[in-house]
Amino acid sequence: MTWVEEGIFAAGGEFLPEHWAEFASQTGLTAVLHLRPSAPARFEGPAPGAFLWLPLETEEQAGLGDRWLAACFVAQARGEGRRVLLHSSLGLHRARWPFVAFRILGGATARGAVRQAEVPPWQSPYHTDLGVWEAFAREVRSRHREQGRTGRRRGG
Repeated sequence: MTWVEEGIFAAGGEFLPEHWAEFASQTGLTAVLHLRPSAPARFEGPAPGAFLWLPLETEEQAGLGDRWLAACFVAQARGEGRRVLLHSSLGLHRARWPFVAFRILGGATARGAVRQAEVPPWQSPYHTDLGVWEAFAREVRSRHREQGRTGRRRGG
């Protein structure tokens, strides 16, 4: 468990949901992006102010829509001043891809965002498909251009 960026914490396993109330009180976390394949874990105590569950086991299962949804959730939560927990029941480093998606949404290149997810506190190497991230980055740029032309936001 660790802070990976100001306002973004990453953790894995089942301990944290079982001790959510104490942990949230200590860290100030109020938003959770939760990855768990079959059903969401029960976060004991007061519910987080914002919660997104994605029923995914591995990054490879995350399509462009999942990446977009994760990135927008984190960006919106951070924009609201929330501290966000990226949590995977199957382990801390499986929560790395929503961080990469968020960084790309924020303007990082695919390669730059992946590099950020390869340095401490993350473990290296990060086994990912850079081509998928480049496709996601193209989608993000396309949506940003469209928003600029129409003056409205789509998808988050």
